[in-house]
Amino acid sequence: MDPDSTDEMVDHLVDFFDQVATDYDSWAGGLHGRVAARLAEIASPKRGHHALDVACGTGMVAHLVAAKVKPGTVIGIDLSERMLSVARSRRDPNTQFVGMAAERLVFRPSTFDLVTMGEALAYLADPAAALEEAHRVLKPHGRLAVSCLRRSLSTPAQNLFFQGLVPLARRHYLSLPRFSSERSQFGEPSVLPGLLGEAGFRVTTMTEMVSGGRARDAREWTDLMAGAGPLPYTLIKSLGPRYRAELEEEVHGAMDSLGDPDDAFRYHHSYLLAVAEKR
Repeated sequence: MDPDSTDEMVDHLVDFFDQVATDYDSWAGGLHGRVAARLAEIASPKRGHHALDVACGTGMVAHLVAAKVKPGTVIGIDLSERMLSVARSRRDPNTQFVGMAAERLVFRPSTFDLVTMGEALAYLADPAAALEEAHRVLKPHGRLAVSCLRRSLSTPAQNLFFQGLVPLARRHYLSLPRFSSERSQFGEPSVLPGLLGEAGFRVTTMTEMVSGGRARDAREWTDLMAGAGPLPYTLIKSLGPRYRAELEEEVHGAMDSLGDPDDAFRYHHSYLLAVAEKR
């Protein structure tokens, strides 16, 4: 991806996260909070540690880690000012939240005992550079804890819906920036350890987390899917009442085409979580 396209994609992502900031914690029944809690648990922060939360969003991981490291500190960084505003609204004395890119950290080498990246890696402008920066600012034998969406465990209903997003965008003359499809593999057990290894880490813990449910109808389904990322959000929110109704009719038809009624409107949210040590 060329620099101009990358900048456009980053702007698109920041705009998305700015718009969903106030609803982020409650989306999908509080799913992000459950993933954050599991990541903070396996990261095993220790009292007195100093931690960095990369792409901290609303600060869920940072606040959980902060409670465990006191009197140590946690710094959370993000590019979305509205997400940072939510993070700052909970006034933990040992947290600080600042606007900063994951690929250009201002911290000195060997500053932190722990770096966390909750649901962030696939959204970063340059994931490899961000991992290298995390490695640089970690102390010797410091740890990186990462959670990534595992897209291969999506349900047939989800796969069918997301396959239709690009044609839907074309029909409504919407041209939206997108990262390369290889990022959808970051949450696979066969891929993530390699990414971490290339950045100088050795994976010590890897676990999975799967949750899910079933929407009652097409309106509930599209409301849920809108929060799944910038592409569905921008598309669904841009539709007026008439086109939204048409989309819901199409969704109903697509669900019927799955054949098994039990597959209709069913979704999985699956994550791979890993802890790796700086080599």
